[in-house]
Amino acid sequence: MAVQMKLDTEATEVTVFRDGARVVRRGRVSLEAGTRTVVLAGLPASVDPESVRVVVRGTGIALRDVEVHSDFRAEPLRVDSAQLQADVDRCREAVRALEDEDTAQQARLDFFGHLSQAAATSFARAVSFSRADHGEFTRMADELADGTGAVLARRREIAGRKLTAERELEAAEKRLSSAEAGPPRLSEVVEVRATLEVESEQVDAVLEVSYHVHSASWRPLYDLRLEGERLAVSYLAEVTQHSGEDWPAVELTLSTTRRGRHTSVPELRPWFIGRPLPVPSRPSPQFMRKSALSVAPAGAGLAAAPGSPASFEADLTEEAAPLVTRAEESGAALVYRVPVPMSVPSDGAPRKTTVARFEVDAALDHLTIPKLAPEAYLRATVTNTSPVLLLPGPASVFHDTEYVGPTELGTVASGEEFELHLGVDDRIRVERVLRRRSTAKAIIGGTRSVEVAYEITVENHRDRPVRLTVRDQIPTSRDGDIKVKLRETSPKADEQDELGQLTWKLVLAPGEKSAIRLAFTVEHPANVVLGGL
Repeated sequence: MAVQMKLDTEATEVTVFRDGARVVRRGRVSLEAGTRTVVLAGLPASVDPESVRVVVRGTGIALRDVEVHSDFRAEPLRVDSAQLQADVDRCREAVRALEDEDTAQQARLDFFGHLSQAAATSFARAVSFSRADHGEFTRMADELADGTGAVLARRREIAGRKLTAERELEAAEKRLSSAEAGPPRLSEVVEVRATLEVESEQVDAVLEVSYHVHSASWRPLYDLRLEGERLAVSYLAEVTQHSGEDWPAVELTLSTTRRGRHTSVPELRPWFIGRPLPVPSRPSPQFMRKSALSVAPAGAGLAAAPGSPASFEADLTEEAAPLVTRAEESGAALVYRVPVPMSVPSDGAPRKTTVARFEVDAALDHLTIPKLAPEAYLRATVTNTSPVLLLPGPASVFHDTEYVGPTELGTVASGEEFELHLGVDDRIRVERVLRRRSTAKAIIGGTRSVEVAYEITVENHRDRPVRLTVRDQIPTSRDGDIKVKLRETSPKADEQDELGQLTWKLVLAPGEKSAIRLAFTVEHPANVVLGGL
């Protein structure tokens, strides 16, 4: 029969994915010859049993079997009870402070009483000997009355605060009493049992267990700062987890791996249509699990039983060298090694770290769509020349020292181009005016013609030349009897698509003003009411 022993492990590596995390824990153990079962207990309930993997390192030792079990244990120390006790102590201290404050005010009130008696006797003698008049006596009485009134008002205010504090103390004591009287809280834990075959008399070994938890993730955040025609990118990562175990300051790796909609590459199946077929009745499902264990040769990895799902292997080689602090490929994904060990408690609160910082060139230009808004928007066209894959996430945009606002960055691979919008530039003036709209009175062949003309004016008030893209449009007809004809574009549009969108690309010198003229006609049957124009 195998001898059991417990092994304490500590987390040494954590790889965080977009939808989970892989944790690696290690522990050292000294074993005697024979069959030994090492129990690695206290793993969080969020562990995916199918992902558990055990590695043993040592000479003259082989891994025979691995089992994964769930268990429940009473928490030895309830954090909420400690917090409730702290609340009670705080409330008691608040009540004592108010009592001391009231005592101080009572002392002032007693002093005013003694002072008023002494002053009454003294003033009575002074008045009788004509050394004081009644006005001085009245002023003294008013001062004593004001002081006494202020003290009494202060005591009433303290009494109200004390009543509130006493109620809070009573409620905190009830919460603490209820928590201490309740049944002990049970928490689910996972333990891994590794059965080892030790050939030597005394073997020092290292056991490593790795597993996947779903209650963890990271998301990218960006700070994008444009200075001149250079864009400084700060690529941040926000890590959160509530797996049930705290991650100490260990080696942290961020991976871009994510699961697709299917666990394997999907395949198309035949798409049949026809008359609906009757649904055959199905027998009641039978839930059965059959335990089995495949025994492998000594020193080889053994498959665990379905009842205790896990995979494991024996590895007597040294651990591979760690990744350097830069982006590297790992299969179809990239991994980023955080240069400084980082702790992430299991409280769900976000922890931030820097993934990368780099600068890229930015080509600046302006875009205006005066039909929608008489404004010119500054934008930057950027090529990601870094080796880093930019994942979708929120970004804060800065132009020099000014905060422009938030935006969303999409997936940008290395070498890919993306646009960054930097807000309205009020130094580029834009105006769109309707110059002509007329309907021909004469009807030729039962057809009526409507002529429309616009003028767009743009002016550069910056101290340097700007590249400006102007977009406008003419209507598009979906009726064969209604025809739209472009009569004039001055200057000629650089681009025109099938939906009537026109694009002009201008270069304006400092102080330069330019005009674009656009005219079109719409011909339609006279008996048709034209809509949308």
